[in-house]
Amino acid sequence: MYKFFTKNLLPVFLLLAVSVQSSFAQNSILVNLGSATCDSPYSPAFSLIGSPLSANPNLFSLCDMSQQLPNYSNVFIAYNPLNNRIYIDDDRNIDTSKVWILDVGLPGNIGCPAVIPVSPTYNILNYYTAYFEFDNNGNVLSLSNYNGAAGMCTLDRLDVTTGKVIASQVLQFPAGHFPNVFGNGDITILPNGRLFVVLGIYPSQLYEITNYSNPNDVPVVTYLQSMPANTFGMAYLNGQLEITGTDEVHSCYYYNYNIGSNTLGPRNKFQAGELPIDNSSITPAIGTTKQLINATLVNSNTADVTYEVYEQNMGNVVLNNINATEDLGAAFGAANVSNVTVSFEPNGNGAGLILNSAYNGTTITNLLDPNQDLPNNVSNNTNYYFKALISCRVTNLRTDTTYYNSIIGTGMIGNGFTATPVSDSSNNGPSTVIDPNNDGDASEPGENIPTPFNFASLVPVRFMNVTASSNNDAATVKWTVATPTTDADKFEVDYSTNGTNWQAATEITITNPNQSNYQYIQNNLPSGNVYYRIKEIDNNGYTTYSRIVSLNSSGQNNFVVSPNPADKLLQINAPYGTVSNCTAALYDATGRKLTEVTITNNITEINTTRFPDGTYLLRIQHDSDITTQKVLIVH
Repeated sequence: MYKFFTKNLLPVFLLLAVSVQSSFAQNSILVNLGSATCDSPYSPAFSLIGSPLSANPNLFSLCDMSQQLPNYSNVFIAYNPLNNRIYIDDDRNIDTSKVWILDVGLPGNIGCPAVIPVSPTYNILNYYTAYFEFDNNGNVLSLSNYNGAAGMCTLDRLDVTTGKVIASQVLQFPAGHFPNVFGNGDITILPNGRLFVVLGIYPSQLYEITNYSNPNDVPVVTYLQSMPANTFGMAYLNGQLEITGTDEVHSCYYYNYNIGSNTLGPRNKFQAGELPIDNSSITPAIGTTKQLINATLVNSNTADVTYEVYEQNMGNVVLNNINATEDLGAAFGAANVSNVTVSFEPNGNGAGLILNSAYNGTTITNLLDPNQDLPNNVSNNTNYYFKALISCRVTNLRTDTTYYNSIIGTGMIGNGFTATPVSDSSNNGPSTVIDPNNDGDASEPGENIPTPFNFASLVPVRFMNVTASSNNDAATVKWTVATPTTDADKFEVDYSTNGTNWQAATEITITNPNQSNYQYIQNNLPSGNVYYRIKEIDNNGYTTYSRIVSLNSSGQNNFVVSPNPADKLLQINAPYGTVSNCTAALYDATGRKLTEVTITNNITEINTTRFPDGTYLLRIQHDSDITTQKVLIVH
């Protein structure tokens, strides 16, 4: 905007914030050029304001520019993502622009430069850089040559070190919404490239410019909103536009424009009581996605699972301490996760990051070694993101459960009082769903959906019921399966006299995928207890087992405990329909209770790895019925 305000100017002082920022997927820092107060404007200064949209913004730094600028008329400020520097452009002389390049400590400790030279870093000759803003490649975008009658101007790309115009495109503003004044307004470029402009007074009008990235294309200017009051500055903060204004007397204000919903918020008092003239922003931002790319059935309750995780620096500043937390144990149970591996995908580690060799998915959940940086996207490269594959074996899976899993990406800029952390919970799917509404904020509703894994999708046959009954010296084994039995080849009926050593009694080929009920009659029963299970074999050779049932003298099913002897696990198979009011307790030879579990599923397991070899008693109580049997543990 034209900085047409001139007042008496007094010194300002450096201030430091005293609190650490809270953590979001985007946690912008507002860069304001103006003055320290609104009611009585003082010297020109620029400030860095953390948590700008919160109820208590943090004024990191207020940097005096009174020795460099006589006032703030016709002065612009912009942040350059290419080198993480602040640029101040004094355009009061239309033939020469004075430019200061200031190091504010990014991405480390943030604050005012120790010394701001009185003389500019360099001068730009023969170009008036109105609406001074950087794209992610370090080029300045500027507007010039406005024709009010035709509603047209040019969008220029500049080399900021020389003032040379790299490329120009013609902008045509929509009929009925030509800017009435060209010298008041601002331009903002999001890290993802979206371009917004606010121009004019009475009213100021907000536009988005699209199709501008290729200089050979014809840009499109879309009118978005007329502002309720005159606005002259604009910055991109946490997925929104902050559009600022002042009457330079008693009112300094801003409006939020929600990019995702295209709605304008209410008028707010400008942050930290300051006066805004021109704005920019530093935008630490991160986004993550996760998708299940492979799952292979191992047996009736085990699968090998592979996820692809993607993490991207979505902001305009280098992120320090980049990492990703992947807790497989939280999804599947730590004892059920093994064989964990992690690796970068080909061409998925342009930043040269180092994986955490100790990562195991349960007790150690950070994928990366600490103290690594992830660059921002400043050109067509691949160093601003990483892709990794995480594989593991998971056991004790159930077909009636969906297992949800997320990855949490983290990073930060600054340290100490100026630490500004960001984090994001992954969205389910490939990298293309990291920010579906393309507003640069990956943490909005609908953009943090956990990744599901359904074991039932891998199992060709799901057993609904298994029973065994006897008549004289013959046993009848019946089972029911869910239909259709897709990719299933045959059933094998196995029997055992001890629940540990099994023999095949018969095979039954599956000829009708819609058949749900099967049976087998075994003659000449062995003496004593007999155990049965059904083994399904699918077309690929994978197998699925039913629960174990037993046949005793009463011809009724009871609780079946196997294997016996046990090594790592003791499995309790409950009769169908008896998984309520059931407990199982394991006692040592002295009668001391070692562990107790509630039986809530047809198959319940007790981890026996921590118990020494020996003889134990397992006590199972169902309602008022109690049974006790001897169990051997042999490692």
